[in-house]
Amino acid sequence: MNKKETNKVLSVKELFHALIFSILSIAFLFFLHHLPLNQLFIDPFSEAIKNHDVMDVAISKFRNHDDPKLFDNNIIIINSKFTNRKDIATSVNFLLNKNVGAIGVDLIFDTLHQTAEDTLLANALGNKKVVIGYTFFEHKDIRQPSFSGITSSPFFTNKSRQGYVNLASNDGFTVRAFEPFHIVNGRQVKSFALQLASIIDPEIESITKKRNNELEWINFKRVQPGSINMIPPINSNKAIHYAYSGINEFLNDTSSYPPDYFINKIVLIGFNGETQQAMSMKDRYYTPLNENYQGRSIPDMHGVTVHANIISMLLSKDFIEEVPELYLYLMSFFLFFINYLCFTKMARRKLFFMLPTVRVFQLIQFVVLFAGAILFLAIGNIKFGFILVITSVILSYELFEFYAHKLRNRIAQRINNLVEKDEPLHENSAEGEG
Repeated sequence: MNKKETNKVLSVKELFHALIFSILSIAFLFFLHHLPLNQLFIDPFSEAIKNHDVMDVAISKFRNHDDPKLFDNNIIIINSKFTNRKDIATSVNFLLNKNVGAIGVDLIFDTLHQTAEDTLLANALGNKKVVIGYTFFEHKDIRQPSFSGITSSPFFTNKSRQGYVNLASNDGFTVRAFEPFHIVNGRQVKSFALQLASIIDPEIESITKKRNNELEWINFKRVQPGSINMIPPINSNKAIHYAYSGINEFLNDTSSYPPDYFINKIVLIGFNGETQQAMSMKDRYYTPLNENYQGRSIPDMHGVTVHANIISMLLSKDFIEEVPELYLYLMSFFLFFINYLCFTKMARRKLFFMLPTVRVFQLIQFVVLFAGAILFLAIGNIKFGFILVITSVILSYELFEFYAHKLRNRIAQRINNLVEKDEPLHENSAEGEG
């Protein structure tokens, strides 16, 4: 057999090895990402960055948050400050008289004082346009449905619509997604934001159900309004994306609003800080809008503004599309396949700086994939699981080394019998004969 024919056979063999290597690597990657154990000792890099989603970079650094077109005229935020039931009842009744589209009360009245103010509030909250927030608790046994957590007294909720205000966060503070529906007390219920959006546009519920996503990524575009002392990383340019007012100022200025100002709009009443001058950490979260996505110390958004962002997304149908996991594994398979062939070629050339060359090659792949992930999300509202894909890049060389030293010869012996029974088992011998 001449050298040209030998190289052709060897290239076919390498494709076989690359294919088998990729299949085994994908199986290991699948096992790694579904392993219910601490994975730090296996994949320290992915563990270190898992709470720093690519959304944080794409949304905080590659979107213009000062664009006046972002102002959502359909949503108004009223800061309840220190909860005064009489003021809230008065505000709700005023808004209902102005033909408001929907009112979301992101407050919980769990204590019944048995006063006149309680009666006024209960009557106001009983309108079908009002949605009251509540929370649910996750069952200790994840196989069991959740159950009601902190809710308002039945005196206030007997005739009212309700929606849970729980926000999906993977570290307890950073909010990137929400659950449109959840099983609470054995039945499927809607979230606070979805309840409100459905009042304005009934098709929103069916559209969300058709998407069939357990979690929806929140397309954050509008920053936290309200406080005068907006300092980084909260809202350094003092952008305004929602009409905002403190409840006392709102009640004092009711006569200044045009008669048709509130028609078909959503008004959110909730805690947004005790005063306009002071910042409060109560009911405050990190979001991808935080200007300091690394080393964050100050949460940038109150819960009521998070719900406002969700409602804006739902009403405009401006969803973030997520690349299915199957496509991510196909992408990882392709990376394993290409990397195996590249590493094999490097090894044959016996490069003196083999390991540094491999690391530079992996670094280039990391930069390209990271840039692509940011571009797709910032411009196209397309999100793919960056950590899953980049893990395949990070582990590809270590898995290649394991395959080359532990598995290749054993597999080659079996492949050799099927492909070329007359050829020697070792490639060096084959080259010598050529």
